[in-house]
Amino acid sequence: MSHGRILRNHHALITYSAKGWDILEQKRRRSQLLLEIFVKEGFNPKVYGSVARGDVHEESDIDIIFTRQIPSFQIELILNKYGYSNYHREIIMATPYDTIKLYYYLSELESITLPLSKFNKKSLEFYDFGGKVNLDQLRNDLRVPGINKQLILIKPNVSGHEEYSVIGNENLAAKDTGISLSTISERKKVLLRREKHGKTGVFLKRSLDKSENPEEILRDVAKKKTFVRKKLSER
Repeated sequence: MSHGRILRNHHALITYSAKGWDILEQKRRRSQLLLEIFVKEGFNPKVYGSVARGDVHEESDIDIIFTRQIPSFQIELILNKYGYSNYHREIIMATPYDTIKLYYYLSELESITLPLSKFNKKSLEFYDFGGKVNLDQLRNDLRVPGINKQLILIKPNVSGHEEYSVIGNENLAAKDTGISLSTISERKKVLLRREKHGKTGVFLKRSLDKSENPEEILRDVAKKKTFVRKKLSER
């Protein structure tokens, strides 16, 4: 299956090869190690996307998300404690209404997302849309349903997964993922627009030097950008 084009009228049963299971095991083992360092320190991040669903390939990202605000220095103290010091950081706000997030890029395929403003229900459902699991679920080899960027719902089974196009099956997708129909419809609209017009830029993108404090930089940005200031004031 192509990893870029949105598929329509699609349904398939996918049986994983021995190599496919091996790649999945490697990705999930690595995800587990990353989650463990934070769980040991009292936090409960999740891994989301293909690693949570199971439909991985060799270039699949390992994406970790914190769903509540935590001071960035705490995350960085933990990363440094466990030997992760060579990372790149970026503040991103996709649209004027989106959650402001701090991204830690540990490697080309590994990232951590930390919210710098409050997640609302709709923003949190974005991660359920793609599928997410916690450390215990990883340890128990649990895979969860989720929808990829091709608008294909991945539904794990013992031999691999079932997949079907969300287009025309929105109600079924909402039931299988346990998220609202409105979120399914909104994400479908975004991805179809991206297919037609290409990926657009983001409202705010700010790379950080090692010496820069993300929260201080964001406060400076908020003095100039009203939407950033409003987002930071939400409680």
